[in-house]
Amino acid sequence: MNSRKIISLLLIVIAGVVLFKTLGDDERLHNPKVFGPPEKTQWKPVGPRVAGQHSYDIIPEPDTFSAIHANGANSDAVWGVAAPMFELDWVVEPGYFVGNGPLFDNEGNLYFSPQFYHGERVVLVSLDGKTGERRWTIPADSDIQKSSAAFILNDPENPGSQIIYIIGYNRLMALRPDGSMIWSKDTGLSIPVSELSNKAKGKFHSFNYHPATDSLVSVTKAGALFAYSRKSGELIAPIGQIPGAPAISGNGTNIPDFVLNKVDPLMDEAFGKTDEGLSLFSSAVNYIYGGGGIVTNFFSIDPDSSRIYMAATAPDTEDGTEDGRSELGAIYALGLIDDGKGRFEFQVLNRKTFQGGTGSTPALSADGQRLYVSDNEGHVIALDSELAEVWRVDVGEPLVASITVAADNNELYVVTASDVIQLIDNGDQGSRAWTAELTGFDGYANVDVQSNGLTATATANGVVIMIGGGKKLLGKTLMLHVGMGLLDRETGKLRYFTEGREDSLAMSVVAADGSIYVAHSPLRRAVGKAIYPELTPHVTGGIARFKPIRLDLLARDAICAAEARAVNASTLNQVTEQAAITTDIRQIKVLLKQADGAMIKALSDGDLTAEDASMVGNLLKQSSSYLTPLGLTESVGHLAKACTVFDL
Repeated sequence: MNSRKIISLLLIVIAGVVLFKTLGDDERLHNPKVFGPPEKTQWKPVGPRVAGQHSYDIIPEPDTFSAIHANGANSDAVWGVAAPMFELDWVVEPGYFVGNGPLFDNEGNLYFSPQFYHGERVVLVSLDGKTGERRWTIPADSDIQKSSAAFILNDPENPGSQIIYIIGYNRLMALRPDGSMIWSKDTGLSIPVSELSNKAKGKFHSFNYHPATDSLVSVTKAGALFAYSRKSGELIAPIGQIPGAPAISGNGTNIPDFVLNKVDPLMDEAFGKTDEGLSLFSSAVNYIYGGGGIVTNFFSIDPDSSRIYMAATAPDTEDGTEDGRSELGAIYALGLIDDGKGRFEFQVLNRKTFQGGTGSTPALSADGQRLYVSDNEGHVIALDSELAEVWRVDVGEPLVASITVAADNNELYVVTASDVIQLIDNGDQGSRAWTAELTGFDGYANVDVQSNGLTATATANGVVIMIGGGKKLLGKTLMLHVGMGLLDRETGKLRYFTEGREDSLAMSVVAADGSIYVAHSPLRRAVGKAIYPELTPHVTGGIARFKPIRLDLLARDAICAAEARAVNASTLNQVTEQAAITTDIRQIKVLLKQADGAMIKALSDGDLTAEDASMVGNLLKQSSSYLTPLGLTESVGHLAKACTVFDL
């Protein structure tokens, strides 16, 4: 027997031992860590926030997610607080695999667009955000077979009302929150029967809003650009094209065949096959690794300048080989320019190419002066509005989602497959501040490793994250459990955590009442289920709600956050920092509205006495009467007293 055969046998034996020890019974005790009521956070805004100049007549205030990354700038940040304590309330619509959302209107109604499903075919579902009960659906039929994620704007013709927009390959629609149609337009696009199997290449990304033209902009996976009138749905510009070439597809080559053979049947049983007859897991992996697309992420529009920023591929020849494919990524800055003939046209204003491609949806600062992206080599890159690089920071591994951009303290939050990291934009350079404490599954018998599981959402009282818990197998992390947590923005410590139900590829969505929602799109946990079938529940789809508990603490965090913001705003120069002060006052009003709602529930739950509720309510009313730039100092005094009530 030659040495090669001996080594091969040894490797087989070693692998067998590793698998036995890894997959064998775990005798450890199951003693989960208990998270009690969190103390007040010490985090505070310091100095002027980054603020835009735009109004909120059409673009909603970011008190929740009205777009797939909170807003059109992809900030993944909301003005309110997340519940400091929460628990899994319900999971509904489990037959749907949901890769985006959910989103919320200003009445608390929830919207999601399923990608895959068993049974009923729909393109949009609306639920009651509190109960999870279905309100209405838009059925999939010959008129519209599938759609992008929803996009929500205010209706300036009917103040206080909002409009929900969706687009599919053959149709775009504008809907009222009650499901009634405002308009429905044919896109005019069609795919020959011979190319129906490639229909995914015509997939539209969600709408974004272009203020300068009052239009809705979208792009297909193949890079075709569209602009439609917000009011009528009519096309206002010739169809444009991102000048990239299709990405070289990984075809799932990073996933071993034995894993695909285990996971595909499991996912087929849960959700069925794709419209093209493919197994969902293999299809999704192929999409994640490139899938031949030009644009695979959402895009940003600066609400002040109306400049469009899009992550895509570079033109074919820029990678050195003319083969109809691109190995490079690129960021494009585009304009929708008046052509002088009463219409508009898309123009590429600038382009920056990335070695290794870009791994995230571009995210903008609130004033549009900074654009944040990542590459596939682990760099977070800050660009100016003309796409000139300002700085880059190596975080050690590629990012798995877009960058969260907070308006305060120059804070950024980046997520990798392992960690949640706070970065600081110091102007001419970026620096690493902390790496999050991911300890939610401490004490779980079957959890050897804990890691980040989803995007990070910045709130006024912390950072909402998902933590995955599982095992290491041959150097890979297999997710068995998931849960949602709230980090302290000052320290990265875990303020609170509770176990959830399912993995997600979407966002950590925070609603206006502090509830947390997760769209179920199990891929990573499906692998864990396939390898460790006895250690984790069956995979499921749908939407999960984590409801606030101890609403007195939610009111506390909202009031104390409002006080900290008012204190800081009262020190700013009222001439040079007018935009920051005005936006601070808007946010304080959002926080006080949130506190009012939380106190009503806390009183009925017995977590707040009638005496304290009356005292705090009166203080908030007095504070609100002084919420003007000149009255901030007076407002602070009442807010400070209200905040200290919760110290008793």
